[in-house]
Amino acid sequence: MKEVELLFKINNNVQAQIIREKLGQFFVKKVCEVDTYFYPPDRDFTVGGDGRENLRVRKNELKQELTYKKVFYNQGIYSHSIEKNVSISDASEMVEILKIAGFRMHFIVDKEREVFDEEKFHITLDKVKDLGTFLEIEWRCEVEDDDIEKV
Repeated sequence: MKEVELLFKINNNVQAQIIREKLGQFFVKKVCEVDTYFYPPDRDFTVGGDGRENLRVRKNELKQELTYKKVFYNQGIYSHSIEKNVSISDASEMVEILKIAGFRMHFIVDKEREVFDEEKFHITLDKVKDLGTFLEIEWRCEVEDDDIEKV
């Protein structure tokens, strides 16, 4: 499935509180997540003419998963992404398997995530340790190649 999403840096707590108030009726849950990102042994995922890739191990109270994501750009501007997820039973062991297989740990994102679901949008407000607060808005609909520019 192709995803179309927007990511915004929230500059202060007042903006974050306004967002919470506006989205309050759509609030679903608050979770703590730790995402560990990896590079494969033979290439750099951030280098590519038409986009970037990432391999992530995610752990929170509700799930543990391995995710591959390919982000596409059109003339240097975000277009869409393709994301594949698989549930895993032990995130710590998955991290160790990737290290043994030669994957290089790139960075860890530790965050508190507030989730809001609306009919057409999945919205998260993330307070990321040492980086700040971010708002992500993901469009829920299936997107065909011809429709991406319209979104």
